[in-house]
Amino acid sequence: MKNKVALVLEGGGSRGMFTAGILESFLINNINFDSIFGISAGALYGASFASKQFERNKHLNTYVEDKRYGGFKHLLLNGSYIAWDFIMGDIAHRLLPYDYDTLLTSPNFHVGVSNCNTGKAEFFVINQLDKPDIVTVLTASGSLPFISPIVKYKGEEYLDGGLTNSIPFDIALEEGAEKIVVVLTRPEGYVKSDMKFTSFSKWFYRKYPKVHTCLVNRAQQYNESIKKLKELEQQGKAYIIYPEEELKVDRVERKVHKTEAIYNEAIAYCNKLTPELVKWMGE
Repeated sequence: MKNKVALVLEGGGSRGMFTAGILESFLINNINFDSIFGISAGALYGASFASKQFERNKHLNTYVEDKRYGGFKHLLLNGSYIAWDFIMGDIAHRLLPYDYDTLLTSPNFHVGVSNCNTGKAEFFVINQLDKPDIVTVLTASGSLPFISPIVKYKGEEYLDGGLTNSIPFDIALEEGAEKIVVVLTRPEGYVKSDMKFTSFSKWFYRKYPKVHTCLVNRAQQYNESIKKLKELEQQGKAYIIYPEEELKVDRVERKVHKTEAIYNEAIAYCNKLTPELVKWMGE
């Protein structure tokens, strides 16, 4: 009997171009999954994988140097460093439109967001939503603290999915996955450091104390997740794909040549892993 294999994608801002390259290799090699779980950049790049759009993420990356993409001026004028109206509006619908028909028929794609009032993770199966709701949930999942506004959806308020569940492998297992393929954007052995400037965070999110608590606890939560994930790997239940070294990009990188290099290197790296991965998935 075939194993139920889920794909799990963490975030990481511009480091997500490593994830995009891995996903492109999956498309090239026709590697498919029974379900997908993503947060933040992992969800945004994962949507192009779910819709089976070859090189969409590569073409999307070419816009990072475009003034319409965002920047500090946009942050000052609109409260968001990233111009979500451009990325999830003009790009997603006109310049590089999602293939929504394919996305809606893909395996269940669970996208994680963080509820600002409860401090809990919530997951939406986006291919069971209509187009406007898909855009809103993906935007919420990728809305980084401090540089993105809170996203309102169905009476709730949300931010970046990584605040509450950085690597949602636990949700994949709860949903019935027997094996998980996990794409991380930090090299093996990485340990997340505690947050600095906690006083600023407490002031900035004074109306949302649960967000501040999530930020303070994030490093511990992430490191515990990695420990559990390694245990699953030893049990043969998880296949983890890491960058071979630290990815040298800013959190929101605006230089195309840097992010495209990471993308191309990830494709080549994953192509080498493919025979081993395919064998593991079928065991």
